Amino acid sequence: MDEARKTVHTELREMEAVMLETLSSGGEVSFSPKGRSMLPMLRDGGDRVTLKAPGERIPRGTVALFVTNEGGGRRFVLHRLVKKRGGRLVFCGDNRRECDEPVDKTAVVGVVVRYESRGKKHSLKEPWYVLYSSWMVATNGIRGLALKLQKRVYLFWKRLRKRA
Repeated sequence: MDEARKTVHTELREMEAVMLETLSSGGEVSFSPKGRSMLPMLRDGGDRVTLKAPGERIPRGTVALFVTNEGGGRRFVLHRLVKKRGGRLVFCGDNRRECDEPVDKTAVVGVVVRYESRGKKHSLKEPWYVLYSSWMVATNGIRGLALKLQKRVYLFWKRLRKRA
């Protein structure tokens, strides 16, 4: 097995130094995020994201890993950039109604370049992903209503697939 591809199970903060060094040297870092805030795109511990260092510009809709002290103590958060306010970045989980406190661009550790969900690899250029990402940004101000609509569409789609 290639040394760079070994799987290590640990907390993200325990790998912070290695992760930051890898990203700053132009490498990529992959991990399985925990939590439900990015549902339905990412499932708790079951899916995988790959990050690279952020570029000069981070467009709205980008899913990024950033560091925050919100909620007491330093922690990593993987959420979608939904708006920019006064030169700061506002992120929100796809499954959350409330956004995170705004952070400086320097808080962004990496941006998602691809992901694996339910065993399938995905590109951020797939048409459905572009549509989904745009939907999450556009509906940010009405997230509660948007989440209800999204759930109904998902259940409808699921029923259609069972019939096929």
